[in-house]
Amino acid sequence: MDKNFKKILVVSSYAPPAIGGPQNLYNLLRDFPKDCYFILTSFYNIDNLSAQKGTWLNGEYIFYDKPSANKEDRISAQEEKTITKKSSLLNKLKHLARRNWLVRNLIGVPIIITQIFWIVRQGKKSIEEKKPDVLLGFSDYGPAMIGTYLLHKISKIPFKLFLFDLYKGNFYPFPGGILSKIFEPKLFKQSEQIIVTNQGTKDFYIKRYGENIREKIKIIHNSAFPEPYIASQQKYQPTPPFSILFTGRIYWPQINAIKNLAQAVEEINDLDLKLDIYCPNPREYLDGIGIKESEKIKISVAPPQDMPRIQSQADILFLPLSWGTKSNDIINTATPGKFTDYLVAGKPMLIHAPASAYLVKYAKENNCAMVVDKNEIEELKKGIRALIKNPDLASQLIQNARKIFFANHDANKNAELFRALFVKD
Repeated sequence: MDKNFKKILVVSSYAPPAIGGPQNLYNLLRDFPKDCYFILTSFYNIDNLSAQKGTWLNGEYIFYDKPSANKEDRISAQEEKTITKKSSLLNKLKHLARRNWLVRNLIGVPIIITQIFWIVRQGKKSIEEKKPDVLLGFSDYGPAMIGTYLLHKISKIPFKLFLFDLYKGNFYPFPGGILSKIFEPKLFKQSEQIIVTNQGTKDFYIKRYGENIREKIKIIHNSAFPEPYIASQQKYQPTPPFSILFTGRIYWPQINAIKNLAQAVEEINDLDLKLDIYCPNPREYLDGIGIKESEKIKISVAPPQDMPRIQSQADILFLPLSWGTKSNDIINTATPGKFTDYLVAGKPMLIHAPASAYLVKYAKENNCAMVVDKNEIEELKKGIRALIKNPDLASQLIQNARKIFFANHDANKNAELFRALFVKD
């Protein structure tokens, strides 16, 4: 064990190699000494494709919802076996909750409470066995955050928080919203440090909790390792059929903006245009929210390590945030993880999001993307045409994006910032 670092118990409902936020966790911990951290996470929240083809961290995984399993068990689990294991009552409920709003609200209490119970139960055992110096809770819909707090109260071990999104004020199924109002003030008061991913989120929390919290909040931007992206890059020379690409999970902050794009693509007839969507969401979920395949729209799935190659083949990279959602504070403070990937992908980015969003302000400040900040299909069409028909403009945006990536989003640098937080005094 590297004696220069504190030993960390990472508490997260989602973990690498699952796509989305867990990829940022991977980037921060990839080069961290493997015996200086262990991850308390969910066996079932890692999808089969990611488990079998994605890249795992070197540290030990402890599955609170399947304590007898290890990484090798999750990697070797076949689709049929995983579905069979989901026959337990809780996992049946979770499966239903993801697909039905009413069911999600009716059964939210047993799902969240059971998750918290499992995290605390297995966390106590892990603390006794591993003897960590610090707990690190990652933001989710409640279980990991609350579980971290309760483990702190039980063990008296200090804890830090890492927030990819806001906690209180997020759009959670019942009773997640109520619990966030109860626990966020406690978490912020008791934590020794709070890590956020942008200045907008830090400013938001200072406004909410006052100047006294300023010194407690540390910014570590979402990051990616540039090497896989740079290896795939070519000079920007769009040729028909022109492709617009979206990669990642699709959920409520993005749905309406993606549907705007789909409509714009279908209506543009003066360009040979197609939309490629790579996301792990079940097809029935996508059908239910109105995102469907057509002659111009294709929906696919691929593991995270394929994304640099896939993104390098696109002509436009699309980044959406929606208008009129039930949690505008989330929209206004979010910097999605894929934004970082897009910055270094070597292709122009098209951001379709409200003008109030920190993402929009950041992109405009650094002139690193084409921004359409009006909820209008015609404006979106103009943005698409401008990127396709003006390669010089697109190339300038690509150059600016690369510059801001290496300034703020290079995982080689940000991982060092992260490690510095856990150096022993």
